[in-house]
Amino acid sequence: MTSDVANESPEAKKAIFRSLVDIYARAAVEELEAFVAPDYVGHTAAGKRDLAEFRSSIINFHAIFEYEADSFLVEDQFVEGDKVATRMTAHVKMRETGEPVTMLGINLAIIKGGKIHEEWNTWEVLRPPEATENASAAPARDSLSTWG
Repeated sequence: MTSDVANESPEAKKAIFRSLVDIYARAAVEELEAFVAPDYVGHTAAGKRDLAEFRSSIINFHAIFEYEADSFLVEDQFVEGDKVATRMTAHVKMRETGEPVTMLGINLAIIKGGKIHEEWNTWEVLRPPEATENASAAPARDSLSTWG
């Protein structure tokens, strides 16, 4: 089996996306090119972004949130052809206050030849149950796609 064929298996595509999640958690933007195609297009609530803008987004998010190596938990992944759908949870802290934040992320990526060519993603801040009684007790429920 050639490496091209191996990169096209469902498990390989899942692993490629999980590698991207790891890069994101570590802010290892110098490693992006190993998993992201040069013609990458990302679709977020803030609009389309290219690889350079994706790199900037990761840096911006690390300026807002503190991440640990295990901050991201991949909950579910499904592969159909070149599409990889991933549901994730992130447990991070606000850099300014140390306040813990839980986020839910959904991503749909197009992975061909071992690289992510296109993706659609959204992240939502989850409000803890006690925050519904006191709205100032937690970050507002909002799409994080517009922050970075």
